[in-house]
Amino acid sequence: MENLLWWHWIFLGIVLVILELVVPSFTIFWFGLGAILTGLLAVILPGLPLEWQLLFFSVSSIGFTFLWFRYFRPRQRGTASDTEEIIAIGQTGIAATRALTPGEIGRVVFSIPVMGHESWEYTADEPINTGERLRVIAVMVVKEEATGGSPHQILKVEKIR
Repeated sequence: MENLLWWHWIFLGIVLVILELVVPSFTIFWFGLGAILTGLLAVILPGLPLEWQLLFFSVSSIGFTFLWFRYFRPRQRGTASDTEEIIAIGQTGIAATRALTPGEIGRVVFSIPVMGHESWEYTADEPINTGERLRVIAVMVVKEEATGGSPHQILKVEKIR
């Protein structure tokens, strides 16, 4: 096949955009948009060689993805807003690492992002083993004194019994 037809690109784009609904990464969407734009370009320039179609698809998809993550995505720097913190309290996740002594830092993962991230550091007042279900009870801001690092957030959790 020397050329993909314009409707092949449009169909691929629609499939990728719909796939984004199933796999919410917000990356597949941009490749779907790149395929749709390539299809529109193929309508305007019907004799466009396959190599140029693939190049346009690649550049536009990567360009859209870069622009989204670099400029248009809501900034998630520093600490989350008070509203995000309130929503985070009560969310449940699974301990990815253990923290056996009070104050020890572990990592918890969530099936739905909490304050923009699927994984957070946590601390608890009780021993936590890997795989245990945890509930967020507070969002704390800590500063790493030893490294002189900037303040960052950590979740205080409890086991779900």
